[in-house]
Amino acid sequence: NNLPSFIGFSNSTEDISSATQTAISVTTAITFLETTGTNAATTLADGTVVGQIKIIVHDTAGGTSELTPVGYADLDFATVGDTAVLMWTGTAWVGLASHAAALDDNGVFEKQTD
Repeated sequence: NNLPSFIGFSNSTEDISSATQTAISVTTAITFLETTGTNAATTLADGTVVGQIKIIVHDTAGGTSELTPVGYADLDFATVGDTAVLMWTGTAWVGLASHAAALDDNGVFEKQTD
């Protein structure tokens, strides 16, 4: 099987600022995140269906943000260009891919330890 064209998410995006909205939506495919302050806390609720994909792009820097979805200690967004692609398994968000745009000791993903 193949896709006959590109996949676009233009009707399923949100653009938020960590200063005014701390909950990242699970009803949109892509979130563009503007950070404000230091270690602004953002959250991501459980997904709505198994296999749901969530893409988060840090597009405007004004500080840093720590996102804490189920299954991770946190995801750090510190530099414009930091990204994370997550998938909901039914019990946790798992990281499929990430990109840390600048040197970070732990990268974007920090796995929760048991």
